[in-house]
Amino acid sequence: MDKIFGYENLINEVIWYYRSGGGSKRHFGRKHDTLLFYAKDKSRYLFYPDAVRVPYDAVIADSRKHLFNVQGKVSPDVWDISRPPNHSKEWLGYPTQKPEALIERVIQSATKEGDVVADFFCGGGTTPAVAQRLGRRWIACDQSRVAVAVTADRLIRGAQQLTTDLQIPDFTIEYWGVYEARRLTRMPAEQFREFILRCFGARPSEEHANIHGYKGVVPVWVGSPQADQPVTPQEVLAFANAVRRTPRYQQGSLREGIMLAWAFSPEARDAAEKLRSQEQVNVNFIRLDLIRIDSPQFRRHVAELSTDHADYENFLTFVQPPRVEVGYQRIAPLTYKFDVSDTVVVNPNAKILNVQWDFDYDGRHFRSTQGYALAKASEPVVYKFPRPGVYTIACKVQDDKGGEGVWVGEVKVE
Repeated sequence: MDKIFGYENLINEVIWYYRSGGGSKRHFGRKHDTLLFYAKDKSRYLFYPDAVRVPYDAVIADSRKHLFNVQGKVSPDVWDISRPPNHSKEWLGYPTQKPEALIERVIQSATKEGDVVADFFCGGGTTPAVAQRLGRRWIACDQSRVAVAVTADRLIRGAQQLTTDLQIPDFTIEYWGVYEARRLTRMPAEQFREFILRCFGARPSEEHANIHGYKGVVPVWVGSPQADQPVTPQEVLAFANAVRRTPRYQQGSLREGIMLAWAFSPEARDAAEKLRSQEQVNVNFIRLDLIRIDSPQFRRHVAELSTDHADYENFLTFVQPPRVEVGYQRIAPLTYKFDVSDTVVVNPNAKILNVQWDFDYDGRHFRSTQGYALAKASEPVVYKFPRPGVYTIACKVQDDKGGEGVWVGEVKVE
């Protein structure tokens, strides 16, 4: 923090004290966390003292009451704020969840309505939820797909409690770094090509037909965004002919090209191998690398972009959503058991991490009926419906590689 803001811009070290948890017979009870309050510039920053006043420590004598602010004193730098109990409505059970009262004091001390609050490790979403309730705009980020799902569900619930017309604030969810392959397949071809080229460290180019960009001086071609459209031998030959027309090839200083695609047909691989085998006839020789976008080889090229400040090898991942299968059975009047044991996880070495259920899905906003489940994600759940009828059920499943799939179906409840 000193390196980012400058040690001279530290305003406060705040001790957040809580009474629950932290006890031990082997060391002093761990009963606090530390908040560091920095300013970008200590000579000018915003602080709203009246928004964070607390009661005075002791009863003030009648003769001195006029000396004190009726709203209380400005909060000291030790905050006695309890964690939400496990049985409270606020408690989600998310491992790093903070009490709303804590975040509320932070937000109110440094912002006013309409300001922007950012939390780049949002976890269970307490910061954006409180910011939304206090009339602030917000940006929330987390590397966990589960955290994003829990946060989105919490924001929708909070908005519905604040409004009578059930309007949801205009927020969007973007997944950066972990990209759903299925989502990429819906991109327009030109946008898909530019995205893949930049991920690969290549620059887009429109100088030649059938050459989409260059990595250094090496021509690069990008296949269709549709994962079920493998590269054909005709596309291999068209790219090879385009490479032959480049000045570097004609000058004899270039004999290679790279093709990036989700898949290559056997005939395309044969065509590329034939071009490689023609090394004896130099004028015809082109060495083509056929690289699957979701392959380790693609990731190795991406890793070449890594610097001391950014490790793109661990950042860029293409994931497939789980194929969610839901089974259910009636076990009592209005009571049904649901399970996802037949769900197929597609990503290599992945396992189910989280399951959420919406037992009255409106087709637009997923609202978890029973929160989320980490430790027992794959176990069946039992739900009792309030009345008979036909219900739309939605189930959201996330794996530990970033894949997320949703099942939606109708159940006639009796």
